[in-house]
Amino acid sequence: MRRRLFLATILAIVIAPPAVAAPIPYAYDPEGSAVTAEVDYGPVVVRARLPVAEADLAIDFEKVAKSRFAVTLRADRARSNIPFAARAIMGESVLDAADHPEIRFESTRVASAGQGRVAVTGRATIRGVTREVTLDAVLYRPPGSDPGARDDLTVLITGTISRAAFGASGHAGSVGDTVRLRILLHVRRAG
Repeated sequence: MRRRLFLATILAIVIAPPAVAAPIPYAYDPEGSAVTAEVDYGPVVVRARLPVAEADLAIDFEKVAKSRFAVTLRADRARSNIPFAARAIMGESVLDAADHPEIRFESTRVASAGQGRVAVTGRATIRGVTREVTLDAVLYRPPGSDPGARDDLTVLITGTISRAAFGASGHAGSVGDTVRLRILLHVRRAG
């Protein structure tokens, strides 16, 4: 009888379906996070820094397609490396921050892009205009941490967008159309 019970237990373990891994939710650390947007102004680079209002990330390390990324930025609190530029950036002809104080990106598709990179396609909403964009994401662990450590990560999301595609075409004669984005989020496993 014991032998049958033992064999039944072994068979149940062997033929049982594997446990399904779920995406791990992460909470962002505002102190360790920064978002910059750069655009050319003739030979000068105008750099704007936008605070993160919220971030919702869930990363599935086994099936990257199940991961999700959502980030909301504060357009109405943009700062710039050129003092007069912040007012122009938040102005009606660029971000129109008075009427649209937030910028939002929400992933719709996540796919491996090789060499530890992930392509994140989603809906970006700027000035109330929503367009599909694809950004690159890379995950980093703290230096010296265990290779399997997943509790404390830095997510770097980069890419470019056309500001004219969102109606942010002010100062087009002197400011370039291509905006280079760099979203750096320090995140910790939630819960």
